[in-house]
This record gives sequence, structure tokens and C-alpha cells, in this order.
Amino acid sequence: MAKWKSPIFSDIRNKLGENVVFSMWKGRPYMRSYVKPANPNSLKQQANRDHMAKIIAMYQANVKGDESIAAAWDVEALPSLISGYNIFAKYGRTGTVTATDLSATTISITVANSAIPADRLAVMIYDLNTTTYKLPTTKRGEGTYTEADFTAWVPAAGDLIYIADTKVLDGADIESTARLYKAVNHWTKNIATGVADAMVVT
Repeated sequence: MAKWKSPIFSDIRNKLGENVVFSMWKGRPYMRSYVKPANPNSLKQQANRDHMAKIIAMYQANVKGDESIAAAWDVEALPSLISGYNIFAKYGRTGTVTATDLSATTISITVANSAIPADRLAVMIYDLNTTTYKLPTTKRGEGTYTEADFTAWVPAAGDLIYIADTKVLDGADIESTARLYKAVNHWTKNIATGVADAMVVT
């Protein structure tokens, strides 16, 4: 990295052809050689991109079109000084979700490294039989969730599994009420296939 002082280039921030990049660091201008970004398009990258695209689509489908729900996410984002969309995307893309077993007889979903605060984070279920969303009775935060954490849920093929911020509240809604707009993620990244697989009970 090279420093320079020049009345001509004092605030230039761009690249010059394919050779030099001009920018600023801590208020000081610098220039460096241009390096073309690597983009090997590996299966891991494809899975990450697919995952992010699906999270954005979830936001657009369940949050963006409703002013009160969008406002609820903006309130959640306020302490971080970012938008509701940004915090939704952050919560959705961070964390590691491992669906060890999604058979109808035994459910095991482990959540780790999530950006959602521990008192807000939970696995949320869509019970196809009752057409209702369910939150765990008491369990919150990272860890392993099983069917025993839910009241009156008998896992069946087709039930859907989400990661949710339980305390995003729209209007008179309460923390213990499961609603789809609370869900930020419904997939696990599959680096063997390059896609994000939906979490569905089989």
C-alpha cells in the first residue's frame, strides 16, 4: 500500500484501468495494485448464494408488503442503527442449522452461532395437521430442539421447520404467539449440491 499527496488525486476513489485502485483508509488516501476478485463459483458459494436469495424472498413475501410488520422489524433493528430488512437478512443468513433427523418419528434440529439474541431465538414449526405455527413451550436460544419441546405436536410428513425471532411483535401480538413473519430462515445450506434445502419433516 502506497501513500501519496496530490491536489489532483486527494479524494479520488476508484480504479484506474486494470492496474491501480485508489481509496481511503482512516481518512488517509492510498493506492494499491488492482487484483481481480476470485469467483470460482464452488458448490459452497452456490449454496450460500441460494440461501441468501431465499431469505430475501422470504422477507419480500412475509414482511415487505405489510407496513405494520415491516415497522415491527424496524423496531427490532433500531438499536443496531440499521433497517428492518438488514436485521432480517443478518438473522437469516447467520448461524448454523443442522437437521440431524427430520423423520416423522424423531425430530432433532440443532441451532448454533446465530446472531439472534438467545432470549428471542427459537425453532418454529408449521403443523400441517392443524395448520398452525408452534413455538417451543419454554426453550429459547441455541441448542438442540426435539418434538418434546413443543406442546400438542405430533410430527408428520410435510410439517415445516423455521428459525424465528420470537419477540418481533406486530400490534397486539405477544411473544408466545407463533406467526410466519417472525421466521427468518427455513433452509440448511447443502454444500454437496450447491443449494439451500428446505427443512421439512419427511
